[in-house]
Amino acid sequence: MDETLTRALHSIEISRPVSHGLLHIFPLLGGTCEEGDISLLEDALWAGTLRLEEMHESGGMPEFRVVNGGGKRVLLLEGDELIGARQIRVVNSSVLVPAGSEIVLPVSCVGRGRWSYRSRAFSQETDSPPLALRRPESRTAHDFPGRGHRSDQGGVWRGVALKARLHGAAPPTYALQESHLSGRLDPFEKLARELPRGTSGVVVAIGERLALLEVLAGPCTFARTFRKLLSGYEFESVGLDRPYGTPDTPAVRGFIEAAAKAAQEEHRAVGAGRDVRFEADGISGYALLGERSVLHAAAFAE
Repeated sequence: MDETLTRALHSIEISRPVSHGLLHIFPLLGGTCEEGDISLLEDALWAGTLRLEEMHESGGMPEFRVVNGGGKRVLLLEGDELIGARQIRVVNSSVLVPAGSEIVLPVSCVGRGRWSYRSRAFSQETDSPPLALRRPESRTAHDFPGRGHRSDQGGVWRGVALKARLHGAAPPTYALQESHLSGRLDPFEKLARELPRGTSGVVVAIGERLALLEVLAGPCTFARTFRKLLSGYEFESVGLDRPYGTPDTPAVRGFIEAAAKAAQEEHRAVGAGRDVRFEADGISGYALLGERSVLHAAAFAE
């Protein structure tokens, strides 16, 4: 078992939760710090140092060519949505693209029914998929022998369509960012301002139900990423009137400990770093590990 993830999770401090409605977010401090020369996807796209290209003019393959012409490593997070070319895609697993390198990135389509160019340039969506879609997406992308980091595309489309119907949106593409929920999510924005300085991860609960543990490479990476991740957390709780209550700190600590003790299996990473999958009774997740610590880890309660 690789001790990098275990050590990081054991050293985490749990802070008091911030809440809105049924959504409760427990800030996590410490535990990981490997940010030095890492750039996030949106920064590299804005700077023009990262280029995304279709593998084929038809746009039908579940892969992109990613060319990093900059001097920093670029971190792409599982769930990152990319807009451009013929479809709207989501990154299947977290990937670290080395400086001055080229990789093939596995992606899934979340814009069913759309098959025409809007732009040959790519941009990043400012929202993140809801947890209900990230959870099966992480499993289908990593658990099937011989599939590598490819996902079950049919399962992804079915999940997107179900979520769109639940929230009263059924555009031809079923794309989540077209579901017109922004007004209902605005009140959650205060949560980002209430997190303590130094937060590098969170445990997310819907009422008393613990749903997700998520840790980033360090406080700066987390701060740059959190508002996007928050949209996915919010989406999960909007429209619910139960379950009531809030988990206590021992329950949150128990959830973290379960992830730390879970059986691990290392897989070949798409880019740099080490790709670890872990599973225990009632919990499953993944981690992208760098030389010294965790770059991105997420554990989902079943």
